[in-house]
Amino acid sequence: MRFNDAVLGAAFLALAAFIISSASGFHVPPGQKFGPGFFPTIVASVMAAAALGLVAKGLLSRHRARLVELDAWLSRPRLVLQGAAVFGFLVAYALLSEVLGFLVLAPLLLWGFIWLLWGRPLVALLIAAASSFAIHQFFVQVLLVPLPWGIVPYFKLF
Repeated sequence: MRFNDAVLGAAFLALAAFIISSASGFHVPPGQKFGPGFFPTIVASVMAAAALGLVAKGLLSRHRARLVELDAWLSRPRLVLQGAAVFGFLVAYALLSEVLGFLVLAPLLLWGFIWLLWGRPLVALLIAAASSFAIHQFFVQVLLVPLPWGIVPYFKLF
């Protein structure tokens, strides 16, 4: 799928405006010149300037492209399903991770995704289980990033 530069520029301009608006509401700690919204505002301002350039390029281009052009892969249902699965699994993780926990949900989602892509359920299960455990250990033990435990503590596994 291809988007005209003006469409992409408008989307990024809207995102930049949202970021600037959100960052302006951050509380500045007493005695500080710059608060937590300073850096996001700078980055979003640069993004807005680049977005305006994209809008201008899209509108002033000699070769006026359509606003949206669909690629050939969109006519193949399996490819559309695989593409939609990426977003579906991300949404499922965002909604269910606190309830089920990383060690339960990540292997299930990875297994489903790998099975959908490769079509080998047993191999997908082995890869999903091993990689989920490795990712969990790396984030929790090495990077010290707490991942959601969900229902795991109720089973007294760890």
